Amino acid sequence: MFAKAFRVKSNTAIKGSDRRKLRADVTTAFPTLGRDQVPALVPGKEELNVVKLYAHRGDAVTVYVCGGNPILFELEKNLYPTVYTLWSYPDLLPTFTTWPLVLEKLVGGADLMLPGLVVPPAGLPQVQKGDLCAIALVGNRSC
Repeated sequence: MFAKAFRVKSNTAIKGSDRRKLRADVTTAFPTLGRDQVPALVPGKEELNVVKLYAHRGDAVTVYVCGGNPILFELEKNLYPTVYTLWSYPDLLPTFTTWPLVLEKLVGGADLMLPGLVVPPAGLPQVQKGDLCAIALVGNRSC
């Protein structure tokens, strides 16, 4: 989505009521986050901006930026964590582990298939079709 140029429509500080709504949306979208982790992700006093932009195809994307780092983005009414957020909260999403060569194919647009996964001793995470999940490389827990 962001491989090509995008256009920023607005960059404004978030209001208190919108901040509370974002916290509620984060709690709903990511139930694995603990009660103490949501205020850390969406801080109460720290500067939090809402950046509205248009992708190269005209898709409207809302990006939430805290301390200069994007933490979440919203596309078509769905909330997604950024890589920065996944680094801070590695258990936020179910994670599948794969090999570096497979990741190169995924970056090129290929689908992740079972032969490309590394199955841990505990088994694969339980996910349903359409669930958000993260991809990590062998030897690196970070997504």
